Amino acid sequence: MECEVSVCMTNFAAILNDLAANFKDRNEYISHLCSFPFLILDNFGIECGTEYGLEQVYNVIDSRYRSRKPLIAATNLTLEELQNPEDTAHARIYDRLTEMCCPVCITGENFRKAKAQAKMERLKMLLNRKLPV
Repeated sequence: MECEVSVCMTNFAAILNDLAANFKDRNEYISHLCSFPFLILDNFGIECGTEYGLEQVYNVIDSRYRSRKPLIAATNLTLEELQNPEDTAHARIYDRLTEMCCPVCITGENFRKAKAQAKMERLKMLLNRKLPV
C-alpha cells in the first residue's frame, strides 16, 4: 500500500462469470488479470466443480505462474489437501500454487457465525417486545 501498487482482489466465481459473459475475449481477460502487479484470489478451491471451471482456474493460475508476479490465494483447503490433490487436474494447479505461495495457517473464531448469532439475539429481542395497542 505504501508503494501504491495496483492490486486486483477477486474470486473464481466472479472470474468464471466474467469469462462466461465474454467468452471470445477469454485470453485477453486472463492477460488482464496477469497485468496487475499483485493478484489476490479469495475463496480459492470452491470453484472447481466442473471441467470448464477447473480449466479456467488452471489457465489463470498458470498464466500468473508464468508471469512470475505475486499472488495471494485465500482458501479453506488444508495444506494436506493442497499437497495431496484428488486427481491430476488439481495437482497441476496446486503444484503451481504451492510453489508460488508460502502457506500461512490462520485460525480463530468464525466472525460470520458470531455476527449471525448477534443478529439472531437482536431479532429475538425485537420480536418479544409488546406492540402498542
